[in-house]
Amino acid sequence: MRMSKAVERTAINKVLPHYHCSLNNSTVAPLGNGLINSTFLVRSINGNFVLQKINPYVFSKPAEVINNAELINNHLLSKQAQGQYQLTPMRQIKNNLESVFSLVENEYWRAIEYIPNCYTVEVVETPEQAQQVANAFAKFTYALGDFPAHELTTIIPNFHSLNHRLLQLQTAVEKNSCDRLTLCSELVAFCFAQHQFIEQVATLEHNLPLRVTHNDTKINNLLFSANNNKPIAVIDLDTCMPGFIMHDFGDMVRTCCSNLPEDGTNLEKMQVREDILSALAQGYLGELDTKISVLEKQSLVIGAQLLPFMIGIRFLTDFIDGDKYFHTDYKSHNLDRAKNQIKLYSSLQEIQPKIQEMIVNFTQ
Repeated sequence: MRMSKAVERTAINKVLPHYHCSLNNSTVAPLGNGLINSTFLVRSINGNFVLQKINPYVFSKPAEVINNAELINNHLLSKQAQGQYQLTPMRQIKNNLESVFSLVENEYWRAIEYIPNCYTVEVVETPEQAQQVANAFAKFTYALGDFPAHELTTIIPNFHSLNHRLLQLQTAVEKNSCDRLTLCSELVAFCFAQHQFIEQVATLEHNLPLRVTHNDTKINNLLFSANNNKPIAVIDLDTCMPGFIMHDFGDMVRTCCSNLPEDGTNLEKMQVREDILSALAQGYLGELDTKISVLEKQSLVIGAQLLPFMIGIRFLTDFIDGDKYFHTDYKSHNLDRAKNQIKLYSSLQEIQPKIQEMIVNFTQ
């Protein structure tokens, strides 16, 4: 929930002195349209920077979120200095105590370097754009390929664990606390009936190497240059954790490849945008093809189906539980989202041979 303007102003006035400025010599304005953290652009006499308050309800370990980002950015800065990372790391600015976060009245704040002349994009519109998105996230992954993933704190345990999400669904079904099960029993049965796919995922998780993964690879987590309209920075590192690259690739497919919005209900009209999917594969493997194992490459085929299936299960669980996690605009909103994502999963399964062709037979 956003703070009221009065409370917001009071809080910011107490934070700014940690960065050698105040409301008397600065202007502060909301920045972006993120729904989790509170983010502001500060224009001060000492220069411009981004000020952000970490949401403690979503991130129970705010200091670890910020420290993870610092470890990642320091590694990327080193890679950039060696000419091995062409994007711009999101440098965090230390406060007057030389810390990367400021704790003010039990709230965690951080300052981030402001990158001028750039913009964000909400929806992938063209294959060329999709290829750029996938290539940028692949560059991020590759640059962190020699970073010891176990050194990062796991910010949200089991975030992309399919077994965990199925257990949550089973618990919600058994409790049926809001008496909604009759409205979605067929969808629940379908999810639990995906035995072969669930087994495939479990086998992969047992054999794939852990890497630093972004875990939220939507196009709006990239900054694009206003000069050449190409990605210049990967942003929002809050969910960066040890994980599998099939998750990052799958999330790109999930958020870019449907012709319907995530809560679209005219499911008979849903189509997978195969040109976008092919472009994602080209962009991702164009950077990573010779740098990952054969098993990792093959896992992208499963990842493309896994993320819609998993988020569909999460929406369905939340609907049965009474909409406690995801914000909803009407009573069946989470159910509509669940149906949408499970339909996308099924649609991707139907074209699995094409996805296999795009990925396993990729050539530069």
